[in-house]
Amino acid sequence: MKKLFTLFLLLLLAGCSAPQVELQEVTNQSIITEIPDVVELPEPDLLLDIGPYYDFSEGESKKILGSTITLVQVNQGPEVELTIDGEDTSIEDTKSEEIIGDLVISVDSVTYSYDEENIQVRSATLKVESLDLGDNEYILRKQERITVGVKDILLEESRGDGSIDVIVYDTGRNSGEDARIKRGESLYIYGVTITNLKNYYKTEQYAWVLIE
Repeated sequence: MKKLFTLFLLLLLAGCSAPQVELQEVTNQSIITEIPDVVELPEPDLLLDIGPYYDFSEGESKKILGSTITLVQVNQGPEVELTIDGEDTSIEDTKSEEIIGDLVISVDSVTYSYDEENIQVRSATLKVESLDLGDNEYILRKQERITVGVKDILLEESRGDGSIDVIVYDTGRNSGEDARIKRGESLYIYGVTITNLKNYYKTEQYAWVLIE
């Protein structure tokens, strides 16, 4: 009898010390019905262009500022061959800009690397901006006459030392006055003042001038 009483007492104590589980009623408010949006992160090796700098590999084309630019080839020098809206052109040296159509383009850097098959891969980073001419600013190209007011202006030469040779005519006449203008200089010639803002001579000869 004592053994039975002792066994009963042990069972009772064990029941009192057992952890209690609280049951809650399941309601509509406690059920998650909306699935959170999944945000897709870009690939870690995906390089995005941040204007005005654009990365090109050879043969690659991109639409930039309304023009289609294709990097045809990267040569030693460096010299970068391009096609812009179907027209072939080239740019020599890095940081040396050229005006092509309505764009100002320069080669920021070139890269020579090798792929897994030990084949050389050449690429370039181009800086591409819109040509933004101010009031009374013009692009003079070699041997092209432009008319400003009652005067015609012709660029004879754009030189490596930064100077330009120009001739100013009365409109429709073939005789005029010529002068050489240093880069950054303003000169009064035959009724107009011409400022040589920038000159270009590597690929083609032309100049960015102010005419007043």
